[in-house]
Amino acid sequence: MIMESKGLIIYPKQPYFVMATEHYYKAVVMNYGISHFYCFLKDKTTEHPVIAVPDGCIDILFCCDESEPFAHICGTVLQPTVVMNEPGKYYFGVRFLPGHTFRTNDFTMSDFVEQEIPFLQVIDDRELFNLITSSRDFSEQIKHFMEHYLPQQRQMAALDQHKELKSFLMSKVLKSAGQIRVKELAESSGYSVRYINKIFSQEFGLSPKGFCKLMRFQHLINNLNEQNPELFDQDLAQLAAELGYYDQSHMIRDFYELANTTPGKYIHTLQETDYKKRIIMI
Repeated sequence: MIMESKGLIIYPKQPYFVMATEHYYKAVVMNYGISHFYCFLKDKTTEHPVIAVPDGCIDILFCCDESEPFAHICGTVLQPTVVMNEPGKYYFGVRFLPGHTFRTNDFTMSDFVEQEIPFLQVIDDRELFNLITSSRDFSEQIKHFMEHYLPQQRQMAALDQHKELKSFLMSKVLKSAGQIRVKELAESSGYSVRYINKIFSQEFGLSPKGFCKLMRFQHLINNLNEQNPELFDQDLAQLAAELGYYDQSHMIRDFYELANTTPGKYIHTLQETDYKKRIIMI
């Protein structure tokens, strides 16, 4: 599932992960419930901390440290949050698409929101933990993860009673870039508002309104990442209108709440850090 609006394809982004490291390796999947894999070495010289911003996704993040390896399952944050910020550490991560994760024991999606829960507390797979944390070969780590994940993913997909409804709701939300109300989702799906609220809480860990807000924010980040700085002031008002904000001030307030900066300062930081040059696609 990808976020698509008016011809744009948008992937869930954590831009401050990229800014905090000299090289950020990324392997896009967009299948099997996975958005992409990534790895990075926290730069000892950069002043930028590793900050997570809201994206509606669950990540599994492994710290591949020889003396103290660890792994956490990290649910979406609802406000900017400093995470995994120790310099000189190598991290390997997998970012799931909204509504997806590894099969878990006795945990619901809402249990992960704004939480970092130890991997082995949720997923009883010591072999996978050891294979990934003992390696710094990105391709090898991806291979190990998929070998353990795919059999469970196929089983989960076969047993998922809400698979089609979840896919339908995601499509409606993402195609509208988060500009859709729960009443519209209910009417278009043929279910009640109460049931749609229940499905969102169960499958995405958030209310429809909260989830749509995060998707609109992610759509805005993707647009800002492609923005021409020379036309920035001119385009910002138009962008606010296209994304369904009341006005430009509303968009700036919303962005500040979820990114702890203004769109203008964010674009300046992208330029200052040579953001795109830091990303190495595999």
